[in-house]
Amino acid sequence: MNDFSTTQVPDSPIQQCPSNCREAMDMVMEDVNRITRIDDAVDRNVAITEAYKDLGAAMPNNHWVRLAGYVSTQGGCAMKNFYPSENFWMGMGAQTFGRAIVNPSEALDALRDANTTIFTSVYPPNKFMHDCGYERLKQCVDSGVLDVDDRLMDALKEVDRGNLAEGADIMAEHEQMDVVQPVYERHKDTFDDMVTADGWVPGDQTSIPVAYECTRDDLVPLGDLEIQKPRDRVKYYRKLMDRMREIEGL
Repeated sequence: MNDFSTTQVPDSPIQQCPSNCREAMDMVMEDVNRITRIDDAVDRNVAITEAYKDLGAAMPNNHWVRLAGYVSTQGGCAMKNFYPSENFWMGMGAQTFGRAIVNPSEALDALRDANTTIFTSVYPPNKFMHDCGYERLKQCVDSGVLDVDDRLMDALKEVDRGNLAEGADIMAEHEQMDVVQPVYERHKDTFDDMVTADGWVPGDQTSIPVAYECTRDDLVPLGDLEIQKPRDRVKYYRKLMDRMREIEGL
């Protein structure tokens, strides 16, 4: 049974969930739409990252959301590599130099598309679950008022049951297979160029750290995985998740 008491604890619904399904989702989408109206790619990324971090703090049992804050941070770091800088030719680092062959505008568009598409697809049902509880979300979906992907609902069901690792894994599969892959296909040439450019620079320019700042320290190695392949991205997600759990003691 949902707890709509006036005392909120992490992972429990807040006290003011509207009884109307559409109204409850509209409350969630107010913040989502506010963020997606931000035109600048990096500024939008900062707002998306903060939304993930805030929801992760409110839903500590939702490990996908917690990791999303870290990954979105690193997405923002990648975006910054394509911003013009008067210091570029004086040496902005190997990663930036290696990506100089990629059209900056197209790269920003591709990265912004990925960041925004994941956020608008996966974040709202997670936020709704926090605000109103899983059972209320399920009722709204079963009644046909809300449309949420079946695999995402399966993931949230597992999280609600306390099967945290399984829920996070299912959510990651949905993210990479159903949400991100169409973005890769829309920007295939740009993403391919970015991978090629990174390969021209010594050192690992493709792996990312689990960190809330832009750094090339403590990278989680991509290894032989190919970031263009959705199954490989799911495998890499699991590596990132393992590192996050190690860092946060989960």
